[in-house]
Amino acid sequence: MKLRELLAKIANSVEMPNPEGLDVTVTGICTNSHACQSGDLFIGMPGTRVDGGEFWESAIASGAVAAIISSQAAAKHPPKELSPETGVCVIAADDMTTVSAQTAAAFYNYPAQQLRLIGVTGTNGKTTTTHLIEFLLAHSSSPIPTALLGTLYARWPGFEQTASFTTPFAVELQQQLHLALKAGAQMAVMEVSSHALAQGRIQGCPFEVAVFTNLTQDHLDYHQNMDDYFSAKAKLFSSDYLKGRAIINADDSYGERLIQQLPTEQVWSYSIQNPSADFFSRDLSYEPTGVRGIMHTPVGEVSFNSPLVGQYNLSNLLAAVGTVLELGLDLESVAAALAQFPGVPGRMERVQIQPEQDISVIVDYAHTPDSLENLLRASRPFIEGKMICVFGCGGDRDRT
Repeated sequence: MKLRELLAKIANSVEMPNPEGLDVTVTGICTNSHACQSGDLFIGMPGTRVDGGEFWESAIASGAVAAIISSQAAAKHPPKELSPETGVCVIAADDMTTVSAQTAAAFYNYPAQQLRLIGVTGTNGKTTTTHLIEFLLAHSSSPIPTALLGTLYARWPGFEQTASFTTPFAVELQQQLHLALKAGAQMAVMEVSSHALAQGRIQGCPFEVAVFTNLTQDHLDYHQNMDDYFSAKAKLFSSDYLKGRAIINADDSYGERLIQQLPTEQVWSYSIQNPSADFFSRDLSYEPTGVRGIMHTPVGEVSFNSPLVGQYNLSNLLAAVGTVLELGLDLESVAAALAQFPGVPGRMERVQIQPEQDISVIVDYAHTPDSLENLLRASRPFIEGKMICVFGCGGDRDRT
């Protein structure tokens, strides 16, 4: 794609000091100046400590044919030594968040608009809920090829890669959606972090369904207070992103607050406490091997049996079932698939040790006060003897 053609699709105005350089062909996009290859467009993103745009010269030396950088980076490192003969175009932009998202979306031919997107946000439960949704879609009566983007990995048909971030930055996100679409994915279910929402990483992504799991203390080193944290999460449910149904945990005080902010007809609520919620379960039996009961939904009731343990996982189940019903799946087939769900690595995961030893070992990602309490409460009823908790704390971030 010609750089001139690519930039024509960007709504924001940009400064173009070398119009002749607009006729180069762009074959890729890079955000790491050292990783650029011949034909790449370098997008230098401002960071909290360093502005990546300041390294545009390194990107050009690595093979990039053009660069888009912040106005601040351009002022500090002006492209004054470039001559028209170099064919290199360095473009300054005031709003790099929007420009990077729009440029990547345009380069990859707007993959987010060709996929049905599901976004899940919340402090806890995102990973289990997204895995459940992916599994239910894959095991429906008419299986739906789905991409999964989250804390553990990015994966789609024929591909899996360890994730660097819960939600990738805009350029990587658009590339992943493009590759997933190319591999045959029809839907993409994403964990959407508060950082991603605050930083505009998902600009240009229209979500058919958005899920809110809960909001408890976390990331206050970044958001400063719970109101700011909630405001970031709530962005997913704005008209900028959400084009369809909101699935919200009514047991959470912030979830209830979010419900009050949205049109009633747009919301499906779920609860493990309130029978008046759209999704609720009764006649429950919690066991070491899982939970079973009867699930009430807007389309009827169904018996279910799940290998997931604990009340908090029942909440995740309700969120996932609400999502796939909104996407058109059949309730009976969904209930049947729940019993086959294999679980999630590092989420209430049982580790096999020597069978002759009467010891159970569980590995879990719990790292917030709420998630650790839920884990211990879920485990305690099934432990007759001593329960030992080994808890790692990296520290030096959220000091609250």
